[in-house]
Amino acid sequence: MPFDGVNLGAEKLLLSPQATLESALSASGLKPVEPGLLARHMAEQVRRHPPGWAYRHQRAVELAQVAVLVAGVVAFVGLFSADRVIWGAAAALAAFGTGILPMLVPTSGPAWWREREIDDLREVPAEIRERALRLQRRLPELSYTVGELYQDRVRLDPYLLVEYGEARAILGIWDGDEVIACA
Repeated sequence: MPFDGVNLGAEKLLLSPQATLESALSASGLKPVEPGLLARHMAEQVRRHPPGWAYRHQRAVELAQVAVLVAGVVAFVGLFSADRVIWGAAAALAAFGTGILPMLVPTSGPAWWREREIDDLREVPAEIRERALRLQRRLPELSYTVGELYQDRVRLDPYLLVEYGEARAILGIWDGDEVIACA
């Protein structure tokens, strides 16, 4: 009989990965975070973490460095040849200091998102971790991916995706200890 319950375990084989994942989410009492919310959040976070002024104008800074260093060498040579050794040394030192100053000042580059698979959910906030484990009890073949916003090797804002085959669902978004969205 087709509906006698004997083939109940085979239902995963008949459904697409997306339908299977959605069914497991529903059976676990979870509603995934809307993908549009994550897209808006990602865009907002990139907007809130723009690259610094020196990064955006790095060509102009490089040209200014060259110009200052050349001006310092010319001033040094000119003042040194006019027997103004102290003034020439001061001009060369000032030009050298001004020329290397951009290399000493930290600048922030652009923010970028990176995703990586994880096996251990300890880095995920407890509220989101509990829901991920509840879903995994229903569908043990799941894998987890954490998306993270980085700016100059600093992790700013992560999110958690659950994957089943080709299917993906968003389980949570957080920033530090603050949970922004949760399934």
